[in-house]
Amino acid sequence: MKRIFRSILNIKKNGKPTIPLDELVKNYKIFQASKVQPEDPSFILLYHWIEAHYRLHKELPAIELVFERAQKEGNEALLANLKDIVPQIPYIRGDYKAILSEKFEEQNKETLQQFLTKTWQIVSTGVKIGKKDLKGINDALGYLGAETRQFRIKAAGTKTDAQIINKDEAKEVKEEYQKRKRNPMGNVGMFSFLDHVDESFRGIKPGDLFLIAAFVAQGKTIMSYNMAYNGIMQGLNGLYVPLEMNFGEMRDVFYCMHTSNPEWYEHPKYKNLAGKVSYEKFRYGELSDTEQEFFDVAADDFSKREDFGELKIFQPTDMLTPSALENEAYDFNAELKEKGKALDFLVVDYVGLMVPDKGSNYKDFNIDLNVIIKKLKNLALTFDSGRMLRVISPFQVNRDGYKDAIKNDGVYKLTALSNANEAERSSDGVIAQYMDEDNKKNGILKFTCLKHRRGAYFAPFSAHIDFTSMRIRNIIQDKKDSDLTINEIPLDLV
Repeated sequence: MKRIFRSILNIKKNGKPTIPLDELVKNYKIFQASKVQPEDPSFILLYHWIEAHYRLHKELPAIELVFERAQKEGNEALLANLKDIVPQIPYIRGDYKAILSEKFEEQNKETLQQFLTKTWQIVSTGVKIGKKDLKGINDALGYLGAETRQFRIKAAGTKTDAQIINKDEAKEVKEEYQKRKRNPMGNVGMFSFLDHVDESFRGIKPGDLFLIAAFVAQGKTIMSYNMAYNGIMQGLNGLYVPLEMNFGEMRDVFYCMHTSNPEWYEHPKYKNLAGKVSYEKFRYGELSDTEQEFFDVAADDFSKREDFGELKIFQPTDMLTPSALENEAYDFNAELKEKGKALDFLVVDYVGLMVPDKGSNYKDFNIDLNVIIKKLKNLALTFDSGRMLRVISPFQVNRDGYKDAIKNDGVYKLTALSNANEAERSSDGVIAQYMDEDNKKNGILKFTCLKHRRGAYFAPFSAHIDFTSMRIRNIIQDKKDSDLTINEIPLDLV
């Protein structure tokens, strides 16, 4: 730490600065961006003095000035450290970055050791943290997950702040654009295959939090199935976390959905069965012989599709907290990296069934839900060293919002999200779904755009929901939505 401060203090030798003043300022900015933390109280105080001096004068203070101030305040610890700082070797540019990198790694190891020690204490003897007594393996895992979250972000080196009006940031902006230009496929979002949604959002991007808003029994979960299946069809790797259905049920859903893959509609033998294998009949062993034959062929095909991304289903055995979800995402990402892949999207079905981490429970459902939504957005932004992640979740609207939608021909208003304001603030996109009883019978699902952070909202439109295959698809039409009749919906269309 003494060498680090030696390189941001103006120390003269033979009347000349040992570090050119412009290099001194560069060092200071590098130190600010490094996330290295001053350790003992005297270094923390020294940093605050340096920071205040630079803020006022736009230059680094001479060590004589700092020394005089420490003398006036009688701070013997700081005076001793200043005397030790002077003979240290100063560094600039790459050398200074290297020292900071070494120090940052050292601090991270120490921080991790502290977390591990406290975790073991919770397991073995129990620990009182704040007003809570933590003891046992479950409490220890909850503590470790919650406490290491910010540590994991810092250790990964994710950039979360900077003074952006400078040459370095301008250079980075231009370089990032050139990367996107050289790799246009890297900008492609995760598509819903619903034309109005995809034309408006141009796909869900890494770092996005995307919510599927609806009331009870309005197709939220089915839409989440479709998003996940469409994602792996695009070659993206996903993690699906069901909080209502069990692992076996969810696995069967995706295998049944594969019988409605567009390719089957062109198959010489099975095209008349495509999209007609009922999940319900499969679950109860009621498929006909030809349907079972087709299902078996489709299941074998699904299991070996190299052009598809990977999809892992994780059914939590306990209540799901943001920290537990994050740990599972990082664990699966590590598995994928061993294969040269990476996690691209995460679907949680659904956010309203998650519970807060221990230590951040406000015992108020709406407040806790807001905190959880915010953490999901942070996970999307900071995941995997800033590579980022798409996070998708159904979200249950409030009852008053649902009543308004009934009165307004199925079109929702933003007030439907008012029980959790963070759903509007933190999300990048919110689409709402609505079905009345007649729509359910006819397979009609109405969509409204409630939030689009980057662009224009799409006009409300209708899509076809097929409860047999669990697929949601476009309605092909030449007329306006208002002129549409059920006879114009091709029920076997993909």
